[in-house]
Amino acid sequence: MKTIEKSYSFVFKNVLRAVNPLKKKVMTTECEVHQFINNQALHILRSDGFEEEYALFSNYIEDINSGGIWADQDFKSSNHFYNPYNCKGLYGNSNAMRECILYYTKALNSYFKGNIKNSMFYLGAVNHLIQDMTVPQHVNLKLLDNHRKYELWVIEEYTKHDIFKSYNDGIYLDTIKEFIDFNSKSAIKTYERHENEPNSCKKFYNITCVQLVIAQKTTAGIMKKFHKDILKIKRDIINRDNIINKIGTKL
Repeated sequence: MKTIEKSYSFVFKNVLRAVNPLKKKVMTTECEVHQFINNQALHILRSDGFEEEYALFSNYIEDINSGGIWADQDFKSSNHFYNPYNCKGLYGNSNAMRECILYYTKALNSYFKGNIKNSMFYLGAVNHLIQDMTVPQHVNLKLLDNHRKYELWVIEEYTKHDIFKSYNDGIYLDTIKEFIDFNSKSAIKTYERHENEPNSCKKFYNITCVQLVIAQKTTAGIMKKFHKDILKIKRDIINRDNIINKIGTKL
């Protein structure tokens, strides 16, 4: 990171430090939306026939939700931005793509070290970032463009409309990059479609009808991917051990 970016990042985090007490008050209810998305993702997995995945993640949903809360604490939220067309986050900060890959790697490493709860905790942080990418302001990089107003509207309204809920047809992709790009590009497209709507409530409703549903479907997708990666690594470990054992018998 360039010197000027580091200086900007230092100033930016000091500004965040000043407003942090207010953010913490809002964060508690904001994370309820992330937990709602995680719970809906479980419904989607089960409805789509992924019973094994549903059973695993249901058993650890509290750890997943805890990781989602942690992801927004302190100043980590300044890294929850990413524009898919220039591959950048907020100036002077990391970005959602980089952080998501980092957390996903930690989740896998923790799992194969036998710390399943810690693994699910980091998966919850991954979910949080995947979900944030469905929010237009997180990908348009316009932090003050009705960002807080939109988030507060969603917090108030997300349980009131059945159209905001998804129960099936998860979005199943292969890589973290595909999930981040899919959600962020969808957020930009949806925002552009409704940005000229003068009634802010109607605009927020139209955006949420699309983006909150995508958040649920892609959260189911990232959980399915994690389960798939676990099984693949387990098979690789077994195959490696078998090869070693075969070599050992010939020595």
